[in-house]
This record gives sequence, structure tokens and C-alpha cells, in this order.
Amino acid sequence: MITPQQRRSIEFASEIKVAVIGSNRSTYYAKHWLALSGNPPAGDIEDCNIIITDGLLTEICKESLIKNKVVIRLWDYQVNSKGTGIHASAVSGAASSIGYRDGPGVALPNDIPEKWCGAYGAILTLSEIWRRAAGNTIQEIIYDVSAADIMHSFSLQNAGDKNEIFRRWRRNGRVCVEHGGIFPMGFFPCQDGFVALLGRSRRDWKNIRAALGNPDWSQNERFDDPFQLAIDSEEADRLLSRTLRQYKRDELLKKGLEYEAVIAPVYDQNEAAERKIFRNNFLVYDIPQMPFLVEELSSSFKKTINPISSSTTANNSPLTGLRCIELSWVWSGPMAAQILGDLGAEVIKVESFNRFDLYRTRGLETMRGKMDEKQRLESSIYFHSLNRNKMGLALDLKNPKQLSVLKKLTKSSDLIIDNFTVGTMERLDLGKKELSNLNSSLVQLSMSGPGKGSSVENLRSYGLVLSALSGAELGITKEDKFIGSPTFSISDPNAAVFAVIAALTAAIRAKKSGVGSVIDFSQIEATATLNGTPSPPQTRREVILKTKDDYYLAISIPKDNSKDNPSLEDIFCQLTKDDAIRKCGELDGEAVELVELYESSKNLIFKKCPLHVPVSHPYTGEEFIIGAPWRVNGQRQVPSKSAPVLGENNDFIFRSIIGLNDNEIAELEITKQETSQI
Repeated sequence: MITPQQRRSIEFASEIKVAVIGSNRSTYYAKHWLALSGNPPAGDIEDCNIIITDGLLTEICKESLIKNKVVIRLWDYQVNSKGTGIHASAVSGAASSIGYRDGPGVALPNDIPEKWCGAYGAILTLSEIWRRAAGNTIQEIIYDVSAADIMHSFSLQNAGDKNEIFRRWRRNGRVCVEHGGIFPMGFFPCQDGFVALLGRSRRDWKNIRAALGNPDWSQNERFDDPFQLAIDSEEADRLLSRTLRQYKRDELLKKGLEYEAVIAPVYDQNEAAERKIFRNNFLVYDIPQMPFLVEELSSSFKKTINPISSSTTANNSPLTGLRCIELSWVWSGPMAAQILGDLGAEVIKVESFNRFDLYRTRGLETMRGKMDEKQRLESSIYFHSLNRNKMGLALDLKNPKQLSVLKKLTKSSDLIIDNFTVGTMERLDLGKKELSNLNSSLVQLSMSGPGKGSSVENLRSYGLVLSALSGAELGITKEDKFIGSPTFSISDPNAAVFAVIAALTAAIRAKKSGVGSVIDFSQIEATATLNGTPSPPQTRREVILKTKDDYYLAISIPKDNSKDNPSLEDIFCQLTKDDAIRKCGELDGEAVELVELYESSKNLIFKKCPLHVPVSHPYTGEEFIIGAPWRVNGQRQVPSKSAPVLGENNDFIFRSIIGLNDNEIAELEITKQETSQI
């Protein structure tokens, strides 16, 4: 039940005017996300401070129009290129990871690439509003955000991008193989549809077997090691599917909840609503609202307080002065905090030596015993790409003395993010009342999988099961057959992006008013926004198909130019690649060759402005990691700091930020006891 104090929007008083100019899909969605969050753009180009524009409308970038303004150019495909999200899926490696192994790749439907591009446009807009709310000066700047860069970034975050990755991702229908994880992972048939299963640990696989009644076949020792099954899963897939066909989806969900097993039905949006997977007021006339409930700790606006240091200049990053405490692990939470760090926020990632981020060992599971344990904890490319631009603080939050240190840190912070299960923060004595008493202007963002109040709020949550429950996976089909996107994973990065929109909106409100917020964020609801959000009129026909000479092309042409043809296949499948590209141009369309995932970084469009950026890490040395998917004045930003070594910044934070002395630090009794969580 939503209380009167809870809303699905966060309004703030601002003199900053934002104009949206353009007709492409990305600008449409940027405007939509800002409006839905509670702050619709309302300005014209002449008197606005920030311009969100279709990247192809270069005329607005004339000097006379952008003086003392921020211009955020959104590209449905790639910077300086015509095209749409289907082309972004094709060149980024995303489409190549979805579909059957002997068929074409599958592009994400429902304008998902453009929706993400628009969301990043909203994030950059909000970060620039924060800059001004925090007392910084106006800066002329041009941002470029493209759907191709975003899709490329998300693909590589999930799949890794190093030759050292032992099991590389490849499309395999509804079930993952060679995926850098362990068994099982994918969508499996049951009596009345499909269920999602995912294992990231031996515990996960044990709990899944228990939920299914520990069938005889699963007790055979050759099916006991999920790491080995991930390498060769054909027989296990067959036996597991046979067992699952004995159950209906809702039965399996009930068993998953009972045994803490990562099992969830694949629902459509209506089924999810009927089963109260979504919370109240998420669907309004079947249209998704923002995926959070916010409780504002006061409803009255006050004058601006606590401006950041007067030494701040226009050359600093937009979120300079924003301090964020990150209590999260794996993907969605760390990525949300990372986006803030990329924009200049001071992010303090809190782990313990006994409960560290699982992504520290992802991709290195098979190296236990072959690599020094400390080296293993600090060498994961997955962790490095999701945790740049952060400081590392090691605290055991179950230790009262160490917990008190975190509480002291919250007094000088603007934002705290967690992606724990529902109720965990309260059990740690970090509930909303405790934190708001320490800092009334603190924004508290909890990113649980289902959100508090969902019928599955206690579900053991990974991205695959969250997207299955949301309804979004059912939209990913080939020839009207359900495939889903097990090897791309839409839920985690999507949740991160929408969480940042919520966090920044609330942070601006707090900076201007002194009033904090408690945000109860649902990753399931966030994923559902990709499925049911209103779209602009679809004026193009788009498809990925195979040419006569066995190339796959992503093709998009205006509907009016193909009205006399029954299908695009009839036009292009009998042509060679070169002839198909030529024909597409004659029809005022665009054709792009599909690029395999691990070849995507070699594509010319990414070579022009590489997504990979250099960092120097104390354990791995010089390396290239995935950078931020936006450009500032034409350039990719280089991280100021590599991912933190576990507990790397303890002493600095204790002394320089919190103000502890030697005796107080000694009393904390922090010991380095590295233990494996696998």
C-alpha cells in the first residue's frame, strides 16, 4: 500500500530552463523520462540553459545559440550518423549475442536502445542542473550520447572484453553457454510457459536442486559442479528441462521463494500486474510510471543551503561536491554509483574483507588455487569496468564500532545507495529513521530487485529473473517465437540508469531545499518501463536479415518507401550485401552489417572514439577498461582513478573525511581476512 507521503515523482524548484529540440526517438524519450520523474522540460531555445537535441540538428550548435548553455546531442544510432536503434544493436555486438546459434542476431525491440539514449540524456541534464544548484558557474559544453556507444558499453560489461575470459559469450537461443558464469543460466520450458533460472554460486545451484525436490539425476556427482556444467551443459540442460516440465510457472515461483532459489516465471506485463509483482500505481492505464516510490521527508521548499566550496570552478565535472556512499555489489548498484563517479561525484564504495563484491572474482572462478588469492580479488575486468572513479572503504557493518564509522560518514554525504534485499538496511540499523536523524537532507536510495511491497519482495534476485518477471523478455522474439536475451541481460544496466535519474532528481531537491528523500526502487518495475512505455509514431520498417551471400544486415527504411512490397525479405534476401546496401540507400534507408560481439571494438565507428579508456591499476598494471558512453566536447573522458583495491582508502577516509585519530582507528579492530565467497 502506498502511503500519502509516497509518490512516483520527485519535483524540485529550479530556475534552470531546459529545451528539447528534435524529432528523433532519443529526444522523445529524454523528454518523457524527465516529465515522468516530475520535471518536464519547459523552455525555448532562446532563453533556456540546457538544450536536448536530435544530434542531426547541427544548426542549433551555432555559437550564437549555445553561449552560456549546455547542449546535449542525442543520436539514435551513432555520433554523426543517420540510423536507429536497430543499427546500434547490430554494430555494438548486442544483436549478435541474442538469438539461435545458427540464425541471425536479434535486435532489442520497442526502441530499447533509443530509450536508454534518452535516459542518459536525462541524466546529463540533471547533472548540469545539480552543478548550478550546488553553486557552480555556468559552463558552455557539448555532450554527445549515442545508442551505439551505450549498447556497446552494456554488451561488454556483461560479456567481458578480454582474450583472457575463459568462457566467452555466444548466442545459443534461450540457454547460455560459454558465458563466464556457471550453470544454469537461461529460460527453460515448463508446463505452461517458461521460467528463468540463474546460478552464480554453488549455493544457487544447490538451492535450485532443492526447490525441484533434489531429483535423482541431480545427485549424480557429475552434475554436482556448476562450473564444469557451464562448460558442457547439454545433458544437464536436457534433464533439467524434463524435471521443470512437471511444474507450472507459479508453482516454481513459490518453490523458488521457499528455498531461496533463483527461479522466476516469464510473465507478460498483465500477468505481472495480476500477481502484484508491480507495486500499486505503477501501471496507470497500462502505462508504466517511474519505477520507484519516494517518501519526501518534508513537503516545503526552503532556500538553497550548503553550497559546495567557493573554490569550485566551471572546469570541474558537473557533480563535483556530491558525496555518495555505495553499499552495493555485482552490477546494478555499482553501475549506478559509477555513473555518478564518472560525472564527478565522490563515490565511497563500502565492502568488508569477509563480504566483498562478488564481481571481484567474476571471470576468475577457475583461477582459485592457480593465482594468489589477493591477486584474484583484484584482477577481474568485470569489477574494474564497473567500479572506476571510486574510493574503497572496508568496514564490517555487523561490527557496532565499524558501523558507527559509516554512520558518521553519512552526516557529510548527499546520497547513500544500496541494492540489498528488502529489509537488510533496517536489520543493519541503517533504516530511514536512523539515517534521516543523522542527516535530514540525505537521499536514501534502495535498489532491491522487486521493491518493498511486491508480492515477491523476498525473491533472490539476479537480472535474468527480474527481467523475466517484468514482461520485457517476452518482447524479444524471432519469427514470433520467444527467445529472450539471456546473454545480453537488459535488467541490471537499465536499473542503474533509472536509479541515477531518481538519485539526481532527489539530490537536486535536497540541495535546494535541505529536504532528503527515501527512495524505494524496484528493478523489476524499471525493466518493465522498457516494455510498455508509449512510443513515438513508428515511421520505419526495420529487420535483421541474411543476404544472398550470407551476410547479416540490419536494415531500416521509411514505411512509405516500401508500401508496395509485402516484406523487406522480398526486397533484400535475393541481393548480395553490397547490392542490398545500395538498394537500401535508394529507398532512403540505412543498412549496417551485424558485428559479432568480440569483434565489435574493431569496428571503424568505435575506433574513431574508442569506448575503451586507459587506467593504471596497482595489481594489473596498465589496462583498458570500458569507459562512459558519452563524449564531452567530442572526447571520451579518461577515468581519474582505477577501481579500488579492497579497503584501499580506509586511512584517508578515517582521517581526512571523518576525522578519526590514531586511537579511534585502532579501536575499530579492522583485520584483513580475505575469504572466498564462491
